[in-house]
Amino acid sequence: MKNKKKFVIFAHSGTYDKLYQIITLAITAASMGKETYIFLFFWALKRFVNEEFDPAKLAAECGAEGEKLFKRMQEINPISLQELLRDVRTMGNLKIYACTGAVKLMELEESFVKTRVDDILGLTTLLEIADGSETQLFI
Repeated sequence: MKNKKKFVIFAHSGTYDKLYQIITLAITAASMGKETYIFLFFWALKRFVNEEFDPAKLAAECGAEGEKLFKRMQEINPISLQELLRDVRTMGNLKIYACTGAVKLMELEESFVKTRVDDILGLTTLLEIADGSETQLFI
């Protein structure tokens, strides 16, 4: 499958709005048949590992506008990001990797992180995977 198009997201931010964007873009790309990768760093890593996908965080992080958006999101799509992510990952073309250095910097337990991601990889390997990708995003 060498000619399969690759879609890569370098996920850094852990605010709910950005996590929402990371997950919705990744599941959409994977659903379109693209070989999709999420590379986790810093706060995005911490939120993914701890499965902190609660949209109520949007209200806490963004105030009144966040509260309004949170209510609208519940009306439009009551399915949680965690459920969507889990369902799409079963398709097999969405991989989630944690950065080795970020796991150490965020003081996360490697054995626990490995239960939440496909693997923990160094930057060299992540960049090799990303090489030749059609789309690369940094969020």
